[in-house]
Amino acid sequence: MNRFLPQSPIDVSWDHNSHYHDHLLRRIPAQRATAHPSPSSAPRGRCAGGGGAPSSADALRTRSALDVGCGDGRFARRLAERGLEVDAVDASADMIALARARTPTRLPVRYQAAPLAEAELDPAGYAFVSAIASLHHMPFGPALEHLAGALAPGGTLAVLGLYREEDAADLAASLAALGPQWAIGLGLRAGRFLTGTPEVGTGETSANPMPMREPEMGLREIRATAAEVLPGSRVRRLLMWRYSLFHTRPV
Repeated sequence: MNRFLPQSPIDVSWDHNSHYHDHLLRRIPAQRATAHPSPSSAPRGRCAGGGGAPSSADALRTRSALDVGCGDGRFARRLAERGLEVDAVDASADMIALARARTPTRLPVRYQAAPLAEAELDPAGYAFVSAIASLHHMPFGPALEHLAGALAPGGTLAVLGLYREEDAADLAASLAALGPQWAIGLGLRAGRFLTGTPEVGTGETSANPMPMREPEMGLREIRATAAEVLPGSRVRRLLMWRYSLFHTRPV
């Protein structure tokens, strides 16, 4: 810590997933003006699963979001800071406890410890559904169907996923990621030193760390499955050993 500079509250932590948070946040649908009254005074209904068939006006008026595999809640908090009411789900009760501890009470995030198939979701659907580094922990095709089914008409599904390296293109992408990764890491380390800012989570550990699992599907299989399950969805290879998948439910 630099004793000549004041401590800074700026979050200068970074990982391969948070690197693409803004990439996903840019896909949040714009709120549509409707003639319906504000739902803020009405309680939101619940049901198991992501069904329901609301009208296009109902679809995006609540600015609701679902984050699946939320981990410590970092992306869920960013969604809430954008003005969305967030349901955040993770199969690990320990990670949900950590997420609740890190989330200010002013943010409208409701955490639930449950597998996706057993989670109680909003029957009206969500304007935005996200899954970050979580789908490789689940059967991919059924998980995509479940997530897409949780969308309100006009809503967007945004996935940041991991893929298994299989060919020369994968190797080239991995090598291309090394330079930016090292540069970002060195820059953030310098920033933390100059500002006296500890890495987020320092001194706050979990008895059971976030579950880790290597991806089993390559990008070719991911693209083929997505095209079959969600026609019109877009899968893009990213650096940092990630891919993005976007799908919009028709109105």
